[in-house]
Amino acid sequence: MAFFGKKKKVDAPGAEPAENKESNSVTEEMKIILAAREEEKLERQARAEERQLAQEEAGKQEILVEEQARQAAAKIIEGDTIPDGMNFFVIIDEIPLSAAPEKEGNIVVRGNVRGTVRKDTEVFLYQGRGDKFKVRIESIRNDNREFVDELSYERAEIEITRGDIPLPVDPDEDASRPVQRYAVLTDAVGIADMADPACRGMSEKGNPRTVAMLCEYGKYGKEPVYFGTVMDCLMTSEFVTLSKITSNKDGKSTVSFMGISPKNTPGVSFLPVFTDQRLAKKAVTNGFAKKGGPDKRLCMSFAQVAAISRDSHHQGFIVNPGGPVSITIPKDLIDKMVDTVLFKERFGEGAGDNPSLALGANAGRVSDNSAVNGSPDNAGKQRMLITDPSSTPEFGVVANAVRKYCGAHSDIVKVLILVLTPENNRKDVSYLCIMDCPDETFEAECRGLAGAMKPFLRGIRRIQFQQLSKMNKDNFPSNAKWLYSKLPQ
Repeated sequence: MAFFGKKKKVDAPGAEPAENKESNSVTEEMKIILAAREEEKLERQARAEERQLAQEEAGKQEILVEEQARQAAAKIIEGDTIPDGMNFFVIIDEIPLSAAPEKEGNIVVRGNVRGTVRKDTEVFLYQGRGDKFKVRIESIRNDNREFVDELSYERAEIEITRGDIPLPVDPDEDASRPVQRYAVLTDAVGIADMADPACRGMSEKGNPRTVAMLCEYGKYGKEPVYFGTVMDCLMTSEFVTLSKITSNKDGKSTVSFMGISPKNTPGVSFLPVFTDQRLAKKAVTNGFAKKGGPDKRLCMSFAQVAAISRDSHHQGFIVNPGGPVSITIPKDLIDKMVDTVLFKERFGEGAGDNPSLALGANAGRVSDNSAVNGSPDNAGKQRMLITDPSSTPEFGVVANAVRKYCGAHSDIVKVLILVLTPENNRKDVSYLCIMDCPDETFEAECRGLAGAMKPFLRGIRRIQFQQLSKMNKDNFPSNAKWLYSKLPQ
């Protein structure tokens, strides 16, 4: 019997079945897909590990910064340079919306406690533009949300009374949130008159707000609101700097200031200032100044510090160069601070433009109200060229502004204006205003007259002031003609 049809194909010896070849072809394609997926998986895993490492590093850095702030605060609160009455301070970094106060009208705030805070304590709230309010601590919750009577070096939620914080003028304003972010809560007394532009007495009390803010600078310094608040603190503070006062043969005194160079900017000089008399004294005791160099402690407002630290010898100032926390304020930043509304409102136009006006504001707390650009290596007065200002293009309108101002102020007897130019720096030209008025009004009249002149200044933009009664009469220009005088000339 015969069978008809196709013969079954017989595979060659050793050959794989056809269906296996097809199966192997699909497997190769899958290998490529699986390999790509594995590579993508490894990349995702690597990125995840990188993120985890970054988070761990950020966590370590946060722990380090927190520990540095804690140690700095402990050095102040537990050391010998403690601001008067300070047992604790809190930088209020959060005003929680979700936390309702136990008593109506109270305010809940959060922050890291430095030192020891206690319930039922009368404390002070320092915030914007030097405002200071007295409040009371009603309750304290620790980080576990447990009520406690006292707490040390831990994050806390604190309920305070409204105290003498004024109610809002606008009825639509939220009356329950009168506390600004980064306000300082502390029991440190500070000074009574925070509105005083010179902040006199603050360096004796210890500058509680500024010291507290600087302790947390490493933690919050990159945040714009915090940075702006620190600048506000500096502008509403009094500082101490080291000076050298040398008596001259003519009976006058020369005031010179030291400069220091940070390690990262050698050759660049900054004016060292301190937030506390005790810190400044400690620096002198520890040999901060060279032997025979500046050793007198001089109190200064921010305007005075700004003026001195922008002269030809300095490129800014350093706050508390010996610690526990220091901050460097370069010249370009000072320029911006001097140009702010806050500065102009407190000190007047021109107050930060020259050392003469700044030192004049000391009202007898230094030997001489004239500024001297000196340093430990270059002490003494510079030779100055004195010329008639009438040749300067804008002087006509400047003179009219001066006469108008003086005519409205009965305490000003005479004013003379000259042009002052350092012999070794012909570009550093300024007006020199010599004023005859009582000691008690000299500071205020300097600010007022500078403000009257400033809008009209063009070629010469700096103003220096001298009080006639404190000048060496032997060197007074014999042919000088008074620009304004209530007396016959």
